This record gives sequence, C-alpha cells and structure tokens, in this order.
Amino acid sequence: MSKIDISSAACSDIGLKRSDNQDSYLEAEGLYLVADGMGGGVKGRQASATCMSVMEKLGNCKVRTKGDILGCLQEAQSVVEQIGAREGGVAGTTLSGLILKDEDMQEEGNAWYVVNVGDSRTYHVCPSQEGGFDRSTFEQITHDHSEQQKAIDTGKYLPEQAEKLIPRNLITQAIGSPSPLKPDFYRADLGGRFIICSDGIYTQMSLSKLANLCSAQKSAEQVAHCLVEAALDGGGSDNATVIVVDVKVECEEGWLVSKLSQEEDIDFISDATMENLHVQRE
Repeated sequence: MSKIDISSAACSDIGLKRSDNQDSYLEAEGLYLVADGMGGGVKGRQASATCMSVMEKLGNCKVRTKGDILGCLQEAQSVVEQIGAREGGVAGTTLSGLILKDEDMQEEGNAWYVVNVGDSRTYHVCPSQEGGFDRSTFEQITHDHSEQQKAIDTGKYLPEQAEKLIPRNLITQAIGSPSPLKPDFYRADLGGRFIICSDGIYTQMSLSKLANLCSAQKSAEQVAHCLVEAALDGGGSDNATVIVVDVKVECEEGWLVSKLSQEEDIDFISDATMENLHVQRE
C-alpha cells in the first residue's frame, strides 16, 4: 500500500478594483479550501478568515467523516453570524475545496471530500497517458449556489441569457447567512489536478482559457500564478484566489466523482449511486 504524492500551491491577489482582499484560503496537509468573504470591509475579511480558522480544526482528525466536516461548517456558520451581528449587518462567506478522508495519506480506501457552499468553485483535470494533463477531461466538480445557476437549472434562462440578465454575485447559499446551511458534498477519487478558486478567477477569463491554463504542463505553483495573472489581465475586478493541488497515485483506473446525498458518506454510498459509478466506469 503506497502513500499519496501531493504537491500544492496557493496564490491570492487583491485585484485591480478592490480596496481590500476578502478572500482567505487554507493549504495544509489534506485540507485545501478557498473562502470568499461577503459583507464589505471588516465583515467580509473576518468572515472568510474565521471560516478558515474553524475548518483548520479538521487537521486534528486522523480520519475525517462527513459528520466531522458538517460540525465545523455549523460552527463556522454560528461564528460568522455573530460577526455580522457585532459589526451591524450580515457577514457571509463562500467555501469550496478538498478534504482528504484519511490523514495518513495511504491510497487504499481513501478519497477526497469535495465540499461547496456558494459560488467559489472546484475543478479537476485528469493526467494524460503521455504525461502532464489531458485538457479534454477538464470539468467543474461543484455546482454554484447562485441565482444565475438556479435560473439555468430551472430552465428559466439559457446560460448566456442568465449571464446577461442576473448579476453574478447573487448567491443562494453562504456560511453566515440567516438561511439554513445546506452544503454540497462530493466523493472524488484521489488522482489528477484539482483547482479551487474564488469567482475572481473564473469570471475574468473564458472557459477555454481557464481549461488551457489548468491543464498546462507546469508545476502547481506555476499554474496558480498563471491563473491569478490571467485574472488580472482579464480586468481584475475582484479578489482572485486559487489553490492548485496535484495528486499522483499508483494503479488508479480512470477518475470518478459522485455527489453524496444527505444520508451518504464516503464509506456508505447507496446501491443506486454505486450503480451509476459502475456505468461511468464502463
């Protein structure tokens, strides 16, 4: 049984039109998360930073469960709500990223939790057989909690219509908002390149350019800096934060990801989900 080989790099920039950086990130062994604070000024900065501080407690768990993660999210929800009340108004933050199930970094039975609240995103690209990464496999794992995405999902608007008619910053889920917290959880196989970013990255460039940069034959550090530079070149209208995580594993056939239902955990996936995974594997 071999160890997982992980290399990662983070990069964050205030952007060209903001007076402060309200993004925060956590880059630790087995914990790779990005948060985009909301509420303006001190509220936004404190919301994202406080959320990261709470999520960092997962580093004390040798083996993490969905329940452990939910506990930290609920604690972050409570603390960020208090920030809003104390500062006058509502404070909130998005959250997206990776949490490794087993901190011992062994491959067998291990997997990533991908967690998401709001409109920060986690992407993935598979390794290519020739080395490097296969651009054709680039995909968005997470699903935005936003009014734009809701209009698309319900069929009210086509994606291009929703982009023009609905402001992109209207989100339907945030840690610290008065609404009940309903995070999305996914189970993802270990290998490949993961890209976790705030909306100040992906909104500043075309999807094609994003895919090209994410699958570039460069190190995680180089890709992270290239993505932030591209966001600034694209207008830099928001804070731009990204973590790139490259994971090498042995003998992994393909790559699979599945959204977990409310009742499911990595070790307790329903027969229906297993059947879908089997179809994808074939």
